[in-house]
Amino acid sequence: MKKARLFITAVFGLSLALPLAALSYDNNEFQQKSRAYSELAAKAYDDGQYEAAVEYARKAEENAALSGAFIEKMIARADAQDLLSKAHTRLTWAKEKRAEKFFPEQFRNASAALASADDAFTAEDYPTTGASAQKALDELSAVRETIPLPSLWKIRPWQSSRDCLWNIAKNSAVYGDPFLWKELYKANKKALKQASNPDLLTPGLTITIPSLKGEYREGLFDPSIKYDSFKNQTKR
Repeated sequence: MKKARLFITAVFGLSLALPLAALSYDNNEFQQKSRAYSELAAKAYDDGQYEAAVEYARKAEENAALSGAFIEKMIARADAQDLLSKAHTRLTWAKEKRAEKFFPEQFRNASAALASADDAFTAEDYPTTGASAQKALDELSAVRETIPLPSLWKIRPWQSSRDCLWNIAKNSAVYGDPFLWKELYKANKKALKQASNPDLLTPGLTITIPSLKGEYREGLFDPSIKYDSFKNQTKR
């Protein structure tokens, strides 16, 4: 019966040995049953009821295993729920920053990943929940606070502004490249006083700044605003 005693002791120890992170889930029904059976096994052994002691010990071990599986599931659920909450919070923030317009690909991918995470959580597939929520967070990490680049430019007097298509195209919020002045010319040719003369810009004329690489543009250029550069917005 020495072997039975060792078996009972080992099972009783198993039912109590829990990692620190699992302590909040310790008092579950399986763990309670495991402890109860462990106590019955110890008592039966002391009373000389060895077969009953071994059976109680077996049930204690079985419930200890069920408790362990339950605790692992609850920890996985908590971790997945934490990531899911962070991803939802980040997506809400991204919506407020108009990421759907400024970062359309990242926003679309993140939204799809988060929808998959929600479905997986409902299905209690916590590994997939965590992986999908993390994917959403990774996509949204590229989203940042930004001001839309200008889509319009009002021509000011030459003496004070040196406004010409070359200089406007050179502005970092426009294209950051003076050689792209022809793009401005093509987009505004019909609005010029002399369509054949791109150098003749009348003060007060508002010209359009076309989007060249899918960058989002909105509103009139304001020299007091510190815009992100065209190159930064299109290098993503």
